[in-house]
Amino acid sequence: MDSARIKLSLIQRLQLIWDEAALLRVQKAIDAEIPTELADEDLTDEELVELNARRDAHLRGEGRSFTREEAMRLARAGFKQ
Repeated sequence: MDSARIKLSLIQRLQLIWDEAALLRVQKAIDAEIPTELADEDLTDEELVELNARRDAHLRGEGRSFTREEAMRLARAGFKQ
């Protein structure tokens, strides 16, 4: 059985579990295999606040944005604000 079929089978079987204690045991087993922490652990709280503020400004259409090509060119050139 390939991994896609195994995943589908597990999802289908998981949908049949209604007991909270059993679900918590499954969650614990999954957590043991896949860490739940995000990759953000390398960022400080201040950096996360700034990153979120910049994202919010971008979503509001404020601030500067670059195409992928522009961003790569600027990164290679040592872009400074």
